[in-house]
Amino acid sequence: MSQSAGQADEPYDVLVVGGGLAGASLAHALLGSGLRIGLVEAVAPGGADQPSYDERTTAISWGSRQLFEDLGLWSAMQREAAPILRLHVSQQGSFGTTRVHCDDYGVPALGYVLPNRALGQALFASLADQPEVEVICPARFETLRTRDDALEITTRDGQATRTLSARLLVGADGGRSAVREALGIGSRVDDYHQKAIVTQLRPGRDHEGQAFERFCPGGPLAVLPSGPDRCAVVWALASDVADRLMAADDETFLAELQAAFGWRLGRLTEPAGRHAYPLLRLLSRHPVAPRAVLVGNAAHNLHPAAAQGFNLTLRDVVLLASLLREGRAAGREAGDAELLRHWADARAADQARVSGFTDGIVRLFSNRLPGVSQARALGLTLLDSLPAIKQGMARRSMGLSMDRANIAQPLPDGQP
Repeated sequence: MSQSAGQADEPYDVLVVGGGLAGASLAHALLGSGLRIGLVEAVAPGGADQPSYDERTTAISWGSRQLFEDLGLWSAMQREAAPILRLHVSQQGSFGTTRVHCDDYGVPALGYVLPNRALGQALFASLADQPEVEVICPARFETLRTRDDALEITTRDGQATRTLSARLLVGADGGRSAVREALGIGSRVDDYHQKAIVTQLRPGRDHEGQAFERFCPGGPLAVLPSGPDRCAVVWALASDVADRLMAADDETFLAELQAAFGWRLGRLTEPAGRHAYPLLRLLSRHPVAPRAVLVGNAAHNLHPAAAQGFNLTLRDVVLLASLLREGRAAGREAGDAELLRHWADARAADQARVSGFTDGIVRLFSNRLPGVSQARALGLTLLDSLPAIKQGMARRSMGLSMDRANIAQPLPDGQP
């Protein structure tokens, strides 16, 4: 793995801009493909100011664990993975609940909660000393130019610039993607006028692997197992309320959190820092362009309700890597237009389903019209008593409705 700043002698087959979870997962998934890969990242993975790999957590589904196993990464991640054995869904101020247990679906866990730091360590360790991968870091994307046979970008590290070219450029640089903007790909943005406060804390009772999704008037509150005596909290609130709680002391913050969550885990104590970020849904108008593709939040940035964002991204990445491998074996360039169209078409239904489901949950449980709260509570109770419907929803959330063979779809017949 090189981190030099010299001029590249020839185009990369695949050049990924953004070394967060999406970009690094794609680079890893392409190992052994015979493709020459570049990975551009602005901040060193172990740096204190690296936003992707800090102590915040990511919830992955059972299906995503299976994909990480296929990629040979799970063994490096599982030590710090806190299993979600049960899920309790409720609405503040009502008695309606839905419960899901992993035993009901024949799996050892519904999903897992991992520190982003552990994910980053596993991903970048897998890329170390791989001759087909060059990590260009620190380097920030600046400009894009189109050539007949490649796309050409410039990157900057302080005063030094570097020109890189690629048969396929991958924008994995987040919701404010500079690559998306440079490609001229528009996006639809739905502002929820909310912010998520994320923190870690200590529960007064053993969580026993149980995760909680609680729908409150201000927004959904997730409390997830993140270790033997720790829980991760993701609390969506109206932006002004979130700002007030971010400025409050720990005692005030915990008191309001306790009032919203209740006492299922006893007294909540010892919050380990608080971070806040705005919540919106961003959907790129087109995930592909000539010799270019968008993945991760650059393509679809979703509300954290139901924790589906990264799981969706991982399915996108695994299929893209599979098609690029197959295209390479068939003699196709990585930027082949038919290959990229096939990938976009194959992923469109899953992306639309997850985006619509997540947005629908947020809007349904944010609706304060008279009678809607009672209807939601009744719906949760009915869902708990209708196992066929509940099972279908749970299987989709766990990534079990789409098996690994369906993700790795072959290219359509045709000559390269």
